[in-house]
Amino acid sequence: MLAQAIDDEHSRDRIVGILGHELRNPLSAIVALARVTMSREDIPGEVRERLSQMDRAAQRSLAMIESLLDFSHSRWKGALPTRPVLTDPREIADRVIDELRAANPDRLIALDARSSAPFEMDPARMEQVLSNLIGNAIVHGSRETPVEVLVDVGEAEALLEVRNRGPVIPADQIASLFQPFTQGASAGTDSARPRGLGLGLYIVREIVSAHDGTVSVDSDDDRGTRFRIRLPRRQLNSEP
Repeated sequence: MLAQAIDDEHSRDRIVGILGHELRNPLSAIVALARVTMSREDIPGEVRERLSQMDRAAQRSLAMIESLLDFSHSRWKGALPTRPVLTDPREIADRVIDELRAANPDRLIALDARSSAPFEMDPARMEQVLSNLIGNAIVHGSRETPVEVLVDVGEAEALLEVRNRGPVIPADQIASLFQPFTQGASAGTDSARPRGLGLGLYIVREIVSAHDGTVSVDSDDDRGTRFRIRLPRRQLNSEP
């Protein structure tokens, strides 16, 4: 029975990976076609808005597919691949926040960057981490209070924090937050907003782990909900 269960699980993971690969190309084509068409000057405003909606929906679907592919990769091959280079974590946070502010103009995202020192990390992967955490805070947090982002680079480690106010996460649910396909309840957000696959925090944990770091969460009425990432400083590999 155990062997059969393992085989079934592997089969599901394989299907997830294949499905992600097969869907990525047609969705990318939809995005490209929508953007090319929107660039035409003779497009009526109403049509342009519909194309913009198509673009956003396709982009969100592509993000879900990337999460599925990351999930499949981590399940089959272990740690997610990373390409660490010396980079500025503050610049990474700035880029992610700018994108999320544009997508959520009614929400306030506050950045507290206490250092702009370079640090070894994979920029694309850490953008993914911050995008997942800040996006998660926007969905689950209160509209009346800002999402707070902290970046602090020290001699021994880099600290990244995302905090939001809203419903407290019950202590007995915190342990399962980073499990795949786990979702929490939204607070003060549009219930019609498309939900994710419940893979965001799982992917965050896998990326942080691939950087030899840790991710933790605490949640209470006084301080709100805070996700904290600690990344140890590592030496770049030097060529002989």
